[in-house]
Amino acid sequence: MPQHLKILSSQPAWRRALKLSALSVSLFGLMLALTPAQASNIVVPNIGTAGSLGISVPKEIAIGDFFMRTARSHLPVVDDPVLTEYVTTLGNRLLAHAANVNFPFEFFVVYDRNLNASAFLGGKVAINTGLFSYAQSEDEFASVLAHEISHVTQRHIARFIESTSVTNQLSMAGLIGAVAMSILNPAIGMAAVSTTVGAMAQSRINFTRDNEYEADRLGINLLYQAGLNPQGTVDMFRRLASMQGNINPAFTLLIDHPLSEIRVAEAQNRVAQLERRHNSTNPDYDMARARVMVRYDGNKTEAQYQSLKQRLLVNGEHFSPVYQNYGLALTCYELKQYDEAREYLGKLPQELNSNLFVLDLQTDLDLNSGRESQAIARLKTRYEREPLNQVLAVNLANAYTESKQYKSAQKVLDDYLRRKPQDVLALKLLATVQQKQGNRCGLLQTRGEIYAQSAAYAQAIGSYNQALSTCDNLLTRERIKARVAQIATQRSFDEELTN
Repeated sequence: MPQHLKILSSQPAWRRALKLSALSVSLFGLMLALTPAQASNIVVPNIGTAGSLGISVPKEIAIGDFFMRTARSHLPVVDDPVLTEYVTTLGNRLLAHAANVNFPFEFFVVYDRNLNASAFLGGKVAINTGLFSYAQSEDEFASVLAHEISHVTQRHIARFIESTSVTNQLSMAGLIGAVAMSILNPAIGMAAVSTTVGAMAQSRINFTRDNEYEADRLGINLLYQAGLNPQGTVDMFRRLASMQGNINPAFTLLIDHPLSEIRVAEAQNRVAQLERRHNSTNPDYDMARARVMVRYDGNKTEAQYQSLKQRLLVNGEHFSPVYQNYGLALTCYELKQYDEAREYLGKLPQELNSNLFVLDLQTDLDLNSGRESQAIARLKTRYEREPLNQVLAVNLANAYTESKQYKSAQKVLDDYLRRKPQDVLALKLLATVQQKQGNRCGLLQTRGEIYAQSAAYAQAIGSYNQALSTCDNLLTRERIKARVAQIATQRSFDEELTN
């Protein structure tokens, strides 16, 4: 689809606020923004796999869902199906070799050119678009995900919150909300943390270092077990270390919290004990990087796209053939040079003809060239084999919509959302289909659900109440009432964490 970026806040301040938080589980993990006086009561928690004081696994899942809703209301989440599918597939490849995975993880991309990724309770992992720009190989990129996964599976944040709550006799709910906000909006969150945490003791100052080393160790092992090159961790560390002292705001983390030479050396020693491997040659990573560069590396004018096209053509030796040709195809698409875009797609290796990145762009080209039936024929057979694949479901539904086959589009979306009800991109497309059909009853319910997924509860309940006065079917009305009650409960849960 041509534009997948959905920025839920239009305020320019969000870009300034989206800096690396001192309390986020970031590329270097948990960082406690404490004064020496506040740090004087710190006790190193036992490193292990299960918090035992108050955050059960079901509660952690619920808190993770709260984080995702809050993220959608505070961050410019990128609803790009192929990028989401890529990071999810890579994340699950790593998770397949992780211990203590007690719930499904959710990996999502955020429009932020800073180099960072952040994990939170419940397996929610946010990945900045900037990480694609700075990680030169899939192994480097995966090393960050493996590190974040390890923070979650070892329940480092849960243990920090539990121990801090007990030590300082603080509300665990308030502390959870404060830490969440410190990740999502540092300007607001750190003020909340400062108020909530209060005085702490110096005896826990090693919390960050111990957890970081453990996440490094487990992350390197995950890379190796997943068949990736564990040297990617060291390569990423060295690249970051070379940036230390750089005043570029993208490296704020390095200015505030320098990378330890000991930590780099320990990672190198650990990797040296493993079998040497070549870097990953997965073409999906090249296409993901090119997609981010073309579509999400700043808003571009037509002149800037023309300049980008020339840069890709003239400096071809600096790019892999897959990166160059896919990047050129995307750029030509943005310039409405559709035939030329197809030519560049045709230069990709033949085995990539069925690749999701290619399939998504082929669909866009077809739909903008009046070839809806060709797009539908290409997508339909594969969708029937993979009905839960977001790229296939959303593209097929969109192709049906563009060809005015609204009933077929609705069926695809209804079937998909029955199994993935929180997919906001699919919900937005469903709302478009319902509007085209004049289905006001369904449209109001779908809009209510979109609002609920972004914690916009007043709007969600208002939209559902409008549906209640619009829909005639008795069973539908009862379902609406039940959903409104669920949303009210969800709002109460969120308010407990944020008030």
